[in-house]
Order: sequence, then C-alpha cells, then structure tokens
Amino acid sequence: MRRLLKLLVAGVVAAVVVGAAVVAWYVLTRDDAPDAVDLSATVERLAGATTAPPQAGGDGTAAAQSGPTGGAESGATDQAASSASSDGGLAGTWQLQASDDPGDLQDQPTVSFAGFRVDEVLSTIGDFTAAGRTADVSGTVELSDTELLAAEVTVMMSTLRTDNSFRDGRIYEALNTSDFPTATFVLAAPLGLPPGLADGEAFSGVAEGDLTIKGVTNRVSFSLEAQLLGDRLLAVGRSEVVFSDYGVTAPTAPIVVSVEDHGIMEFQLFFAR
Repeated sequence: MRRLLKLLVAGVVAAVVVGAAVVAWYVLTRDDAPDAVDLSATVERLAGATTAPPQAGGDGTAAAQSGPTGGAESGATDQAASSASSDGGLAGTWQLQASDDPGDLQDQPTVSFAGFRVDEVLSTIGDFTAAGRTADVSGTVELSDTELLAAEVTVMMSTLRTDNSFRDGRIYEALNTSDFPTATFVLAAPLGLPPGLADGEAFSGVAEGDLTIKGVTNRVSFSLEAQLLGDRLLAVGRSEVVFSDYGVTAPTAPIVVSVEDHGIMEFQLFFAR
C-alpha cells in the first residue's frame, strides 16, 4: 500500500513539474506581439464597438464621442458632430485625448497610445517581436483648413509596458527613465492636407520633426495616416529609429541572443477641439 502511495505521489509531482515546464516554455516562447498600428483596422474596431471608447479631455472631463452608441439619440448626436466638423472646418488647436482606462494595450486598443516595436532573437525559439506601449501621452496639433501647422506630443517613457515585466525593467534602465522620463516629438515643417477634408475621409503624408529620447534630439520622418471621425481626428504613424543615435544600448538578458539596434516608434492618437 505504501509503495502504491509513493508511486501515486511521485506521479502527481512529475505531472506538476511537467505542467510547470510547459507553462514556462509557453511564457518564454509565445510571440503574441500586437499588430502594428493601422488606421483602417482601428476605424473598423471603432465601428464594430457597441460604445465609443472612453476618452478624457485635456481638463480631465469626458470628450464628445463619434463612435456608434446605438439608438436615435446617438444617431442625432453623431450627425450633429459630423455637421459641426464640416461647417467649422479643420482650423484650430486640437487637444490629444488620453484615456483614463486604456485597457490592455497589447490587445487591440481603440485609445491613444505610443510605443515601440523591436525584433529580438531568443535562445528558445529564435525570432521574436517585442512591443512596448503606453497610454500616458499628451500634446496638441494646430491645423488650418489646408495644413498641419504645428504639433507637439509628449510620451511618458517610464510607463511603457510590454508583455513581460522583466523586460520592462531592462527597458527603463536602457532609457534611463529616472532621469529622462519623457520623449517628445515636435513638428518641424507644415504638412499639406487635402482641401475640404470631409468627415470619414482619410489622408496620408510624411511628418518631419524633432524626436527627443533620453535627452538626445534627432530629425525623423513619421509616415502619417489620419482620418476625421465626426468631431475627432484619428492619427497613426510610424518611424524607424536607431537606438544608438539616442545613446540607448538595447537591453539584453540570458535568454536573449541578440536585439536589433533599430526598431519602430509608433503611435495611435485621437485629437479633439
């Protein structure tokens, strides 16, 4: 009987060990980096949502929403917002709308965020894409009816999150976020816009500006896409960045064989007047 009990206990222990190993292997090798920013994909997610994502205004109050909420009342509200945008044109200062409750940014966010994507080679599985994001963003853009005249966006780098807290710590060390907690982008030259931009109409261009990371500033070009959604403006963009240009050494760990010295800076931002 004792022998049987010992065998049963040994079997349970072995099963637990194997299970733990499987879980550990999954955690270390899964490649579930979120998709890159994409204007049409975000617009589709907004259209399919039952309610528009909560957006906080610059003064902490809730901003007007253009997403579908259902019912005749919401339809009238959306129509009024669309009409106001059309009648008033684009001219004015637009405030970046940051969310108080952004949810999981590693999923399919429909809120403002900024971050990075970088390729790693792990000893366990090989190629892997790591993505870090934060919804802690602020800024403004100034528009005329035909140009993007000015833009400034600040990103709190000390709140970047990936899918791994250990990696996050190494990133903060590499960026020295204790001394340089933010990164900024300032538009350097106006960007032309399509005349008479209508609600739901998208446009694209290249935004030239100065990107400051870890106290170092370089001129960069962001591939920009934007779309007017009622009383809000959705903008997504991406630019390749060489980390060493900013005095950043890519973080490493025992499981990491190599990390690219370059990556993609990306953003998805909502603005409202």
